[in-house]
Amino acid sequence: MRKIVMYMQSTLNGYGADPGDEMFWARVSDQTWDFTNELHETCDTLVFGRKMYQDFLGFWPGMAKDESDSEVARHARWQYDLAKYVVSTTLTEADPAWPNTRIVSSLDDIAALKDQPGKDILIGGGIDITKSFAAAGLIDDFYIHVNPTTISEGTVLLDARLDLKLVDVKQHDTGALALHYTKG
Repeated sequence: MRKIVMYMQSTLNGYGADPGDEMFWARVSDQTWDFTNELHETCDTLVFGRKMYQDFLGFWPGMAKDESDSEVARHARWQYDLAKYVVSTTLTEADPAWPNTRIVSSLDDIAALKDQPGKDILIGGGIDITKSFAAAGLIDDFYIHVNPTTISEGTVLLDARLDLKLVDVKQHDTGALALHYTKG
């Protein structure tokens, strides 16, 4: 059975974004990209909330045309080809600029994908949809990079009561801890 997994950056004090929904505090290195690419190999489906999908439309589809070997361009090409689902009650159709995208209206539509053949399903953001999946108990694996940075306000990454089991922890060269948890 497929799993629903999330991968997000976090500050040391639990924020996933600052008040402007920015993440300039996230520390990314080649080691971070290696981790990200390994995780991507296990997934063939991306899930977004409406807000993140609309934000990404302005960047990732165009970046997928970049034929360079940069990590950002490779990431864009990986996203471009995957099946993508947007959970939204307001959008009715996907933008053709990003192919293989479907609009669904509920988390249950995504949960039903677990019974279909394929690799794992990655929640690609944003924080609101990630929180909704977590609160509904639908996330099987939590990959969180905890950065050695604090901010005084912003959006908390996870705010539901979750009892998780630590699977692995790695220290990255940025000073971030790469945590892997499963449902407890």
